[in-house]
Amino acid sequence: ISSSEGHEYEYEFHHVSLRLSQAPAIEKINMKEVGEAIKTTEERVNGFRSDEDSSLVELLFQYGRYLLISCSRPGTQISNLQGIWNQDLVPGWDCAPHLNINLQMNYWPTLPCNLTECEEPLLDFIAALAVNGTKTAKINYQASGWVTHHVSDIWAKSSAYNEDAKFSVWPMGGAWLCTHLWEHYQYLLDKDFLKNTAYPLLEGCAQFLTDWLIEGPRGLLETNPSTSPEHVFIAPGTGGQQASVSYSTTMDIAIIREIFSAVISSAEILGKSDTPLVQKIKEALPRLPQNTIAEDQTLMEWAQDFKDAEVTHRHLSHLFGLYPGHTITMQRNPEICEAISNSLHKRGEDGPGWSSTWKMALWARLLNSENAYRMILKLITLAPPGKKVGFEGGLYTNLWTAHPPFQIDGNFGFSAAIAEMLLQSTPTDLHLLPALPSDKWPEGCVKGLRARGDTTVSIFWEKGELQEAVLWFNNRDNSVLRLHYGGQVAEATVEADNVYRFNGILQCVETCPLDKCAF
Repeated sequence: ISSSEGHEYEYEFHHVSLRLSQAPAIEKINMKEVGEAIKTTEERVNGFRSDEDSSLVELLFQYGRYLLISCSRPGTQISNLQGIWNQDLVPGWDCAPHLNINLQMNYWPTLPCNLTECEEPLLDFIAALAVNGTKTAKINYQASGWVTHHVSDIWAKSSAYNEDAKFSVWPMGGAWLCTHLWEHYQYLLDKDFLKNTAYPLLEGCAQFLTDWLIEGPRGLLETNPSTSPEHVFIAPGTGGQQASVSYSTTMDIAIIREIFSAVISSAEILGKSDTPLVQKIKEALPRLPQNTIAEDQTLMEWAQDFKDAEVTHRHLSHLFGLYPGHTITMQRNPEICEAISNSLHKRGEDGPGWSSTWKMALWARLLNSENAYRMILKLITLAPPGKKVGFEGGLYTNLWTAHPPFQIDGNFGFSAAIAEMLLQSTPTDLHLLPALPSDKWPEGCVKGLRARGDTTVSIFWEKGELQEAVLWFNNRDNSVLRLHYGGQVAEATVEADNVYRFNGILQCVETCPLDKCAF
């Protein structure tokens, strides 16, 4: 590694630090207690259920950031199912980018974990997909805009996957990826990016979606045919026959709602609200099907209350609106969130590494620190390399997450989920320590997390209680920011180039210019 590459890596990596114990993980590695041998990684993973060593959680969080810096740099290809660490001529799932969770999860940490540059290959890839996807939309759907399906490749393949219908009938891959464009703007508030990169891609995606929606017998705008990625249901009246194709799955509608909302918000910022497409979207949005609670009090995954063929299925597609989406929140939709909680209990805790970390993030959005932490316990389980194991998930001895075999998405999902436990945000609101397991991590600090609204945040806590939060901004205009902690809410007027220090009861106790503060 050249000196310049090393400096570049260090610059990216040291944007964020995390301490969940009295001594950071790196100090514990360098420190040898009297009479205690230094443990191997395998021993640490095996012993986690008994010692719950929080420094291993710190290490795994930073390991995900290290892996992403190492495999996704400006000018490189996107991180695939194995990042860049495939050793096989015929790898599992062809090492292909899978767009129904895996590729997206690879890039979940980029914004909250302060690795913005690592997202550039994804942004380039979305632009390439839009070129090919325009042809796919026109030829396969006679539709405008652009579309991408479940499985792509290094050449930005956009057409449907030639497989079983539960994999192939899913034209939502590009739309899900486009939510990353709006997120990128919300975090950085880069209006040039929104105007020149994000909005044209969002616009093309929305054009396809408005063409794809049709009026159904309920008088609503529906997607048909429709699948819930890789999952199946028992077809009514068939004596138990499995099926995967129906109409208006919950995930379809959640992604469309997210995209339509992003286009409307972007258009308002850019002065494009009077265009025919935006007007069409505004008319379509209230006609989309609403989330529905099933008879068993879970969130319905399909438009009808079908019986699950696999109750503990690894995918959590119908919960997209809560995370990584934003159309469902605890504040606005308490009944739906209760149904999502029931859905998570129904799905269970078993599953591959990426499924475990998605559940972590979902529980964090539900403000349930206990269950988020239970998924950490579930993930940090040893999966012996090269051997068949009787369970999905876990970690290999080098801390890669197991499907099995190895998939890197779980490593990235873990870093994002930890960030979600410690900080959640909208452009106008910051939620500090929303899902902190205070009995497990009674004291600690995190420095340098990013929040929406071009905000950088450092948080310190002791005895399970917030002690201090430090915030600063680069491009934010003078505006009001609401801070939330526990049941407390405080408002503060903030602006760019200043640092603000708040105490444990959300009082601003210090303000200073950014260039004069040692943060």
